[in-house]
Amino acid sequence: MNTQNNNKDAFVMEVYIKHRQELCAYIISKFGVDASDAEDIVQSAFAKFAELDGVLSVENPRAFLYKSCSNIAIDIKRHNKVRHGYSAEVFELEEEATDSIGPERANESRQRLGIIARVMWAMPSRRRQLLMMSRFDGLSYAEIARQVGLSETVVRKHIAKALEDCRKALKACGE
Repeated sequence: MNTQNNNKDAFVMEVYIKHRQELCAYIISKFGVDASDAEDIVQSAFAKFAELDGVLSVENPRAFLYKSCSNIAIDIKRHNKVRHGYSAEVFELEEEATDSIGPERANESRQRLGIIARVMWAMPSRRRQLLMMSRFDGLSYAEIARQVGLSETVVRKHIAKALEDCRKALKACGE
């Protein structure tokens, strides 16, 4: 087993040395990221590659890594797009809201936020984590499933349960 690990490590290192610069250049040109971000993407792809059980049997490591790098870059772009879109939307709503919110409405919003916060902290930590990844980080169920190592169905069920818990708590308080 130790010889196999040494072979695996040597193979991954050889592929890394051979393709790292090429992959970084590809990511920079294809996705318009800076060199530091490209390096992070390539590192992530190599980390996934190195973790593969059958890494020694991958027929075309270069193609595998190109695809992995592209997928990671696309995920990052989507995440940033959602986050920036959400930030702009929140900013517009805040500007609009500050013009029309009176003290009564502000107090009501604080109360609702407090209810949601209490419900979230009462949830199992995994469920809370998945809800936050979905609603705060803007990740899709598939992206969350990949990151945490669960099936998309399990992620979907946890988030649905978390949202239901929040709805029930708000309804119970007359919201």
